Amino acid sequence: MIKYKININHSSAVHKINGAIFSKINEIKVLKKSFSIIFILFFIFFIIPKYANNKLEIIRRIEPDTIKYNLVVPVILNDLEDLFQKKEYFEKYINFENLVIIAPDIIKVPDDKKNISIIKEDKLVQKSRLINIFTKRGITESKRLGWYEQQFLKMSYSRVCDNEYYLLWDSDTFPVKSVQMFENGHPIFDMKTEHHSAYFTTINRLIKNLHFSKFSYISEHMLIKTEYMRNLLDDIEHNSNIYGNMFWEKIIMSIDKSDINKSGFSEFELYGSYVDTKYPNFYKHRHWNSRRDMTIFYGNINNLDKYDFNWISKDFEAITFEKRYKFDEKAYKYSKNLGIHNSIKAKFFFKFYKRIIKKYIIDLL
Repeated sequence: MIKYKININHSSAVHKINGAIFSKINEIKVLKKSFSIIFILFFIFFIIPKYANNKLEIIRRIEPDTIKYNLVVPVILNDLEDLFQKKEYFEKYINFENLVIIAPDIIKVPDDKKNISIIKEDKLVQKSRLINIFTKRGITESKRLGWYEQQFLKMSYSRVCDNEYYLLWDSDTFPVKSVQMFENGHPIFDMKTEHHSAYFTTINRLIKNLHFSKFSYISEHMLIKTEYMRNLLDDIEHNSNIYGNMFWEKIIMSIDKSDINKSGFSEFELYGSYVDTKYPNFYKHRHWNSRRDMTIFYGNINNLDKYDFNWISKDFEAITFEKRYKFDEKAYKYSKNLGIHNSIKAKFFFKFYKRIIKKYIIDLL
C-alpha cells in the first residue's frame, strides 16, 4: 500500500517537472519570437528608411513626347464604362493623341468624352476561326481563351493603325507619374525581371534565331512601331512549317500541349525579341518599376489620395490592380497611414507586408 502511494507521488512529481520544463521552453519560444518581431520592426522602420534615404532616386522633369501615338486598350464590356471615366486620368500622365478601345461590341461614346474610338474585336480577329483553332488545340478554359485573344487583338491592331506608333496599355494598370515613351527620337522598351520558359519555347517555333534578353519585355504596356509589328505578323504567316494561315492560328499551334491551358505565349516577349534582333539599337531600354498586386493594398485606383500617389510615385512608374488578388482591409489600413509613408519607402512596405508583416506580426496586433 505504501509502495503504491510512493509511485503515485513519484509520477506526480515527474509530471510537475515535465510541465515546468515545457512551460519554460514555451516562454523561451515566445520571448524569442517577441525579440524577432521587435528586430523586424526596428529593421523596417529605422534601418531601411535610413539606408533608403541615402539612395533616393532623383525624379527628373519629363518633357511630353513630341511624336504622336494612340493609346490602345483592349477591354471587356463590363469594364468599358469604367474606362471612359478613367480617360482623364491617363491623359494626366501619358501624352497620347486618341484613346482606341478594342471591345467585344460597339457602344455609344459619351458626348463629353472626346478623342475616343471603339473598334469591334471581330474587325481584327475572326471569332469563329479563333474558337475553331482553340478547340483543335484543346483550350477549354474560357479565361485562357480570352487571355490569348487579347494578345492577338493587340497585334492585329497594327494592320488598321494609321500612326507610326501605338501604345498598348493594360486596362487594369495605371501610371502614377508622367510616362515618356521616347528618348532622343528613339522609342523605349520598359524592362522587368520575370522569366517564363514556355514563352520562349513558343517563340523559337514561330521564328528561328531570335536573341533573347536576360530581362523581360512584359511590363503591362508596350510602345509598338506599326511597321515592325506588321513585319512580324507577315514573317509568322510565311512560316509554312506550322499549320494555319493567320498568325494567331500558327501561334496557337506552336504552343506546347502542356502549356496551352496555362500561359504559353507572350506577345510582348515575341515583339521585343523580334525587334531587338531584326532592328538592333532602334529601341532604347530602361528598367520599369511597377507592382501588379495593388488590389491587396487599395482595392482599386479610386481609393488612392494625393498622399498615396506622392508616396508610391517615388518608387514606381505604374501600379496594377489584378483581379486575381483579394483586397486586404489590414493592408489598406497600413497603406493609408501617413506615419508609415514618412518612415518607410513604399516598395519596402509592400514587399515586407506580404513576406514578413502579414505572416508574423498582424495576427499578434
